[in-house]
Amino acid sequence: MRISRIIIALSILAAVVIGGCISGGDSPPADLLEPRENSEADIQISATYLPDITDATAFEIKVTAHKDYDDDFKKNSYLRDSSGKTYQPLSYEGEGGHHASGMLRFPKIDSKRFELVIKDVAGVNERVFKW
Repeated sequence: MRISRIIIALSILAAVVIGGCISGGDSPPADLLEPRENSEADIQISATYLPDITDATAFEIKVTAHKDYDDDFKKNSYLRDSSGKTYQPLSYEGEGGHHASGMLRFPKIDSKRFELVIKDVAGVNERVFKW
């Protein structure tokens, strides 16, 4: 009787663990969802990868500056995959100001590791955000 209860309990535990692995398999790792930040030259830029955008590789960009800031990140950004191939942005839709923000979209890439590079902001040659 006791052995059968242990076997049943272990079977239920195994089913829960396997079910969790199967259902959670499509979720991106938590680290992938963490914003990347750069605070050089009195301008803070935060980039957050948006994995739920299915037709593009997209990022939410937030800028905090001591003065009004308005930049078209489509003109000064690119995406670099793990093999070194670069991709130009498809679009940037956002608003300027002291707390500028917007969405930067690139062609969809399959690479698990990539870098967003933003060039020439406030005299900083390149700001590199790595995933």
